[in-house]
Amino acid sequence: MVQTLAYSKEELAGSHLILHDISWETYEQLLEIFAERSTPRMTYYQGTLELMVFLPEHERYSWTLGRLIVALSEEIGIEIMGLKSSTWRSEPKKAGNEADECFYIQNEALMRGKLTIDLKNDPPPDLAVEMDLTSSSINKMAVYAELKVPEVWIWKKGKLIINILNDTGYVESETSLAFGSFPVKELAQFMHLDSDKGENARIREFREWVRSHLQHIPGL
Repeated sequence: MVQTLAYSKEELAGSHLILHDISWETYEQLLEIFAERSTPRMTYYQGTLELMVFLPEHERYSWTLGRLIVALSEEIGIEIMGLKSSTWRSEPKKAGNEADECFYIQNEALMRGKLTIDLKNDPPPDLAVEMDLTSSSINKMAVYAELKVPEVWIWKKGKLIINILNDTGYVESETSLAFGSFPVKELAQFMHLDSDKGENARIREFREWVRSHLQHIPGL
C-alpha cells in the first residue's frame, strides 16, 4: 500500500507531523523524494517518523551558532568541515536524523574532500548541533547515540548544553571534545539577538573575545 503525504508548508511551519509504523524502505523513499528540498526535516527512530518545518527563529539561531563554531575554529587554528543538515542514518539501528548543523573536526583530515559518506565505513560527524525551540516527539539523543555521534550541542532556553557520548548514553559536560579546554558554553552570550548590532559586527566582537581568552589558555 502506498501512503500519500499531503501538507502545506504553512500547515506544518513551527510544528511537526508524526507517522507511526513506517518502514525503513518508506523512510528512505521519502528522503529521496525530498532530497532537493530544505523542508521538511525528518527524524526516524524504530518505525516512528517525524517531519518538521521550522520557523525563522529556529533557522536564525542555528545559522548564528554555526557561524560562531566556524569562527572559533579559525581563531583556534583547527580545520573544520561543515555539512549543515545532512541526513545521517543507520539501517541496522533503524535510526536517522538531520541535525541543524554538523561538523567533522577531529576527523576532518580523514573526511576532507569526500562528497559521499556512508556510516558503514565512515565515522559520524564529530559534532552535531540542535536548536531545542520546538518540542520533538522523538528522543533525538537516543537517535544520536545509535548513530554514535560523540558530541551534541543543544541550544535551549538561552543556554548552550554540551553533551558527550559515553558507554551508557550522553552526559552533560562543561567542556567540548572538539574544542578542548576553551569555555565553549560562554558562546551563549553571542547568541542573543541585538537590534542595534548586525550579524557581522557580532562575529567580529566574538573573534576579539576568543583572542582575549586564548592568551590565557595554555596549549590553544
